[in-house]
Amino acid sequence: MSTTVFLAMLLSALLHATWNAWVKSRPDPYRAVVALGIGATWPSLLLLAWYGIPDTAAWGWIALTILLSVPAQSLLGRAYREGDFAVAYPVIRGLNPVLIAIASVWVHGERLETTQGLGVACVSAGIVLLGWEAIARSKTVTVRGLAFAGLSAFVTALSVLSDSLGARTADDPMSYGPFIAVSNGIAMAAYQVRRIDLPATLKAEWKLVVFGALVSTVSYQIFVWSISNAPVGLVVSLRETSILFAVAIGVFALRERVGVWRWVAVAAVFAGMVLIRN
Repeated sequence: MSTTVFLAMLLSALLHATWNAWVKSRPDPYRAVVALGIGATWPSLLLLAWYGIPDTAAWGWIALTILLSVPAQSLLGRAYREGDFAVAYPVIRGLNPVLIAIASVWVHGERLETTQGLGVACVSAGIVLLGWEAIARSKTVTVRGLAFAGLSAFVTALSVLSDSLGARTADDPMSYGPFIAVSNGIAMAAYQVRRIDLPATLKAEWKLVVFGALVSTVSYQIFVWSISNAPVGLVVSLRETSILFAVAIGVFALRERVGVWRWVAVAAVFAGMVLIRN
């Protein structure tokens, strides 16, 4: 993996953890996720105006990604309603690297080197350990919350695989990302219009709509570009190192306590990141 992709994905991971923590800190995380998803249309429209519409060959994958993204985001919001950020986030992100790395062998014919495979395993193991430690410590998670988190993780993995196929099919991955975001925002609004008061939600969460959407869009654009230039399993694993930033946000911004096992988990994720780079 090139240094450029590696550093780009670390930036994407930081931004990804930032908007997730912001969503979790809101009074109603579910509505916050909706506001963010719809808000992402405005920076994405600007990017579309610059890069244009992606090649029609990618439209089938775009449709599938959107079909998967709306329920994934809705499940994410429900998971954050049911448990601590430090519990829901690791559960959602923990299985993705291994599942996608295995699936990419079949989908893309990508086989990882031994050290890279160990790196992916370390990242996933560290994230799962973080979730286990948080559950044991907080005792606030519910079975319902774990179910939402698990479903969100599964649907997100499918969405990422669809994204990887679409981004590589499109002539320009930089046009693919914003087209997905705009389409997803429209689909999200259509899905939620009869479920919640959208005008009131967007007004209450205007900072997320304006600034959070910008953070989310930049993170996603970096991700789409990266999966077009490096093995998907490695890119996803590096994105999941956002858990390192999530722990820092949880400690310093959300005032969550950190135990010994969490530091062990952080060390495992960091070791995985080093192995992937090598």
